[in-house]
Amino acid sequence: MVRETGYYDTLGVNVDATYFEIRKAYYLKATQVHPDKNPGDPKAAKEFRALGEAFQVLSDPTTRARFGKHGKLCISQDYWIHTDTTYCIMFGSEPFEDYIGQFAMNTFYSLLEMEEETLDLEVRKEKAIEKMGAFRKEREEKLIKFMKDRIQPFVDGRKDEFVKWVDSEARTLSTVACGEYMLHSIGHVYWAKARQELGKKRAFGGLDGWVENKGPRAYEMRPQIGSAKEAERVVLQQDMMEPEDFEDRFRTRIIQDLEAPTFGIRWDAAMLDLVITLSNVSHAILNEPTVPEDVLKLRAEALEMFGMIFQGATAPFLREGSLRNEDEVEYPDSDMDI
Repeated sequence: MVRETGYYDTLGVNVDATYFEIRKAYYLKATQVHPDKNPGDPKAAKEFRALGEAFQVLSDPTTRARFGKHGKLCISQDYWIHTDTTYCIMFGSEPFEDYIGQFAMNTFYSLLEMEEETLDLEVRKEKAIEKMGAFRKEREEKLIKFMKDRIQPFVDGRKDEFVKWVDSEARTLSTVACGEYMLHSIGHVYWAKARQELGKKRAFGGLDGWVENKGPRAYEMRPQIGSAKEAERVVLQQDMMEPEDFEDRFRTRIIQDLEAPTFGIRWDAAMLDLVITLSNVSHAILNEPTVPEDVLKLRAEALEMFGMIFQGATAPFLREGSLRNEDEVEYPDSDMDI
């Protein structure tokens, strides 16, 4: 018995629904009313927020039990994460699909659903994980081709054209839901890996340069900044861990999300997925065996510039919603740290 069924009704699931069913219901409904698909539609925006609120509560066993026993009023207002961020971390962002593909967690649940329901869940889970490898390879191959095409103008010597295009692309993408978080995280991985390949010093901004969470957009920007910080932290962790251990941590998070779901687990899984995938893409682009060394160096410089512009942390690439503001940063042809 539950005290009230409001959140269950919002998602259209029964009070005894599994996490798998809750996740699927949220994805289907939230995708239909997502702000990027319904710009300027207040009704869709309101429904999207309601769905995100319901999912945040019902997808966590602790808050779900609290809601079932005491109702909605028992959920602290400090608990809520902006619904744009909730959806983005769970399912990625359609406008960014060319840059990140489909998140591995989504692939896992899709494969899990495709397996015969008559099979034991453990068997279905293992089969889904086994099949993920092929999907991951295909995803990375698409991203490699896409990024090689995008940086080719720089490699060909058309650097001004390249910079203008990347800046224009970033400013367009910054206007979509969770755009600045995605831009910063993607940009940071490419920037860091390119600098590493070029033999430049590696430094991370730490506490400096992040914009302050003030004004009417504070609720929206706070989780984006938190997520971007987490992405930077995971990039740094990757350099300190063995590749196999890093991969094992990612696989563990996927299983944990199915068995004992929390937002923290999903968050970590999303960060690991993004960093591992884009790191593999970077490595493939910057270490292609049939490409001359001078061209590989130009590719690294292009990815460094691309990453810096996407992060939007320094003039002239600062954007209104940039998450960092590093006014003292020098351009990529310098060995100064960003």
